[in-house]
This record gives sequence, C-alpha cells and structure tokens, in this order.
Amino acid sequence: MENSDQTQNTTMLRRRATLMLLTTAIIWGSGFIPQKIGSNTLSPYAFNGIRYLLAALMVLTFARFKLPQGKTERGLTILAGVNLFIAANLQQLGIKHTTIGNAGFITTTYIALVPFLSFLIFRKKIVKKDYLAALLALAGLYLLTTSGKALDKISIGDGIIFIGSVFWALHILVVGQATSRTDPVQFSAGQFLVCAFLNLVTWLIFGGTPLKAVVDALPILLYSGFVVIGMGFTLQAIGQKHAGESQAAIILGLEAVFASLFGLVIFKESYTLTQVIGAALIFFSVILSVNSGKD
Repeated sequence: MENSDQTQNTTMLRRRATLMLLTTAIIWGSGFIPQKIGSNTLSPYAFNGIRYLLAALMVLTFARFKLPQGKTERGLTILAGVNLFIAANLQQLGIKHTTIGNAGFITTTYIALVPFLSFLIFRKKIVKKDYLAALLALAGLYLLTTSGKALDKISIGDGIIFIGSVFWALHILVVGQATSRTDPVQFSAGQFLVCAFLNLVTWLIFGGTPLKAVVDALPILLYSGFVVIGMGFTLQAIGQKHAGESQAAIILGLEAVFASLFGLVIFKESYTLTQVIGAALIFFSVILSVNSGKD
C-alpha cells in the first residue's frame, strides 16, 4: 500500500512538473514579443538591464533575499550571469533584424549544441545520435533562414542569434553544475543580479537610450522582467526537480513553436513551406538530441 501511495505521489509530481514546464515554454515563447518591440526603441543593454533587475528583485523574494554562499557556488553564479549577459544581448541585438519565428527556432538549437560543448569542456562522450541531431539542426537552419536559397540570403539577425545559441548552450552547462551544488532559486536570483549589473553599467557607459524611451516601454519591461524571466525561470527551476532531463528539454523546446505562433498572430509573420520544413527539422533535432542520453 505504501509503494502504491509513493507511485501516485510520483505520478502527481510528474504531472505538475509537466504543466509547469509547458507553462514555462508558453511564457518564454511570448517573451519574444516584448523583445521585438523593445529592439526598436531601446538598446540591448537598457532593455536587458532593467528587465533582469526586475526579475532579480522578484526572485530574491522567493529566495528570502539569500544568495549562494560558498566560493564555488558564488563563482558559478557569477559565471552564469556573465554568460547570460552575452547570450541575452546577442539575442536582443539579433531579433531586431529577423522574425520572431526565426529567433525562436534558431535559439532552440542550443540543445543540439550542448553535447558537443560538454565533450569539449568535460570530455563527456558524444553518441551517434548527437551527430545526427547536429546535422539536422544545420539543415533546418539553412532552410529556415534562407528558404532554400543561396547562403547570402541569411540575415545578419539570424547569424547573431545563432552565435547567441552557443552561449545559451554554455549557460545550460553552467546551470547544470550550479544547481547540483546550491539552491536553484538563490542561484537564479544571483545570476539575474550579475546580468542586470553588467547591462546597467554598459548602458551607463555607452548610453544610447534616453530615460523617456524607458518610461514609454515600461509595460513591456514589466512583463518581460516579472513574467518572462522571473516567473518563467522560477517555474523551470521548480518543474525540473520532478521531471526527467529529456522530458524537460523536449517540453521547453516548444518555446520555439509558441514563439512562431505568437509571431503569426501578433506580427502577421508568414513562412514558406521550405521554412516550415526547416523549423520542423530543427525541432526534430532537439527531440533527437535530448533522447540521446538517459534521464
């Protein structure tokens, strides 16, 4: 009877985790909307500085205003924040020059890149499915960004976002190391603070965005900071405690699908059949990649 109760509890926790991760994917997919709007009036540093600061303040309340304490834990938190600073700014810079759908799917390729970076850094073995996933992702990227035409049709925004996906992959590895050593909510608050600090200092030095533009953009900054980053990353941290790695990655990979849907509905973006095939290849590469290992 006791084993039956444990099984029911485990099943219930898994279902809740799935719902949390699915909600996260929807929230993250919607997050490309304020990013696209903000890219027209705010510099990447102003936009990211304010929204990550708002997210940090929100998550700090969940962490009871505590941050990681140990030397290693603090080091990983700072490293994650620096990585987040680079990845978020490349994404924000790139989205100005491409569609929301492209940005969502190209960003998702970070999942296929993780095994290769894991090999380079930790010498973890690469299996055959990882190579196939990478080839599918590259083929999908080509079709999605060029519609099957010459390589010079790839927009500068697509290229910048792909470079950013490398840093998102690195961020995944850092997060994996950190969350096994420290409280994930405290860690999230810390990395958001580091990212916000770097962005705000860079904005202060280089300028480029007047305060009036920030005030005018306050609604999208509040949504992006509190909902997309604060709520999204918190739900991810809680959900992944009770979901397998493969399950979590596949569900979170739906972020790209929801991003495309929001782009279609709100910005009336359109895609050719070739681009749809490319997007499907990228998504299939993600599923193949996360299923190449065991939970």
